Amino acid sequence: MQDLLLITLRAAKDNDLVDIMWALLTFMKELCAKELIVEKLDGAGANMAMTLCRMEKLFPPSFFTIMAHLIVHLIEEAKLERPILYMWMYPIERLEFTLSVYA
Repeated sequence: MQDLLLITLRAAKDNDLVDIMWALLTFMKELCAKELIVEKLDGAGANMAMTLCRMEKLFPPSFFTIMAHLIVHLIEEAKLERPILYMWMYPIERLEFTLSVYA
């Protein structure tokens, strides 16, 4: 999904929006990698704070809910736990759906 969104951004006319989305997508790619490098995560966290500041200039205030702010805290969560990939609930939810079909 992350790679497909980059392709669709090529058609966007606003360069600021493209730069912001590019930064957000590269942050998510680094965060969702199978192997986390702490130095890269620290740099990505600093860049993400600046990206959120740039987003505040471009998007309306109603866009910024608590979920937009939680992006900043994903770095600490990844450092404390393990790669984000292993904390997702999607595989478990898929298994529960498969089991509910049999019931």
